[in-house]
Amino acid sequence: MTTIREQIIASISTRLAEIRTANGYRTECGASVHLARAKIDPAECPAAVLWPRTEEVERSYGGNLCTMPIEVEAFSLHGDVSPVTVSESMLADLIECLTGNIWTLTFTTGSIEVEVGATITGATSAAMGYVTAVSVTSGSWAGGDAAGTLTLRRVTGEFQAENLKVNTIVVAAGTGITGQSAVSAMGGLAEEITYTRGGTDAYPQPGETSTGTTAEFDVKYKTLTGDPYHQPS
Repeated sequence: MTTIREQIIASISTRLAEIRTANGYRTECGASVHLARAKIDPAECPAAVLWPRTEEVERSYGGNLCTMPIEVEAFSLHGDVSPVTVSESMLADLIECLTGNIWTLTFTTGSIEVEVGATITGATSAAMGYVTAVSVTSGSWAGGDAAGTLTLRRVTGEFQAENLKVNTIVVAAGTGITGQSAVSAMGGLAEEITYTRGGTDAYPQPGETSTGTTAEFDVKYKTLTGDPYHQPS
């Protein structure tokens, strides 16, 4: 049996592994995720290292309310790209990965295939979202009756039951949208994950090939008093 804290750490590690350009992120720093590893060789980049830190605890009804700080380091080769650009891209990915909401938009009458990386727009609401996954559960794009779901991040506005566009072309009809917080996506064991601090203090010197950045978060979760393995019901 593993503690609630251990389960949360494992869930965060799994989530960090999603940071890949194929999933709509700007970097590949989720390609290799490590726990509390002190040194990453440039040959191992891109990579991320998760550091769980000392938590604080306060009494809550039925148990303890724990606040676990975590630090995530990300590393990538910068090549001919400015280290500042690489650093800011990794920082943005870490923040979005661990605190961003995930949305599921259902659709019908799909007639033009929607690709990962597209920006979907509501024809009436003008709401927008970045497509990270496409699932067709019935019909086909070629037949004009594809139905399924679009997984979105970076949603602005409120989608309605409306036509959906990519650029100016109607591709399907949206029928409903539901949201899932980053906390829920990681198993719902935590109460809250908050970004608290991040960035790069020291940039590479001439001749160095990799760039690193750090992001810090507070993870709040509950356990029973004297029982780190269970949460209050």
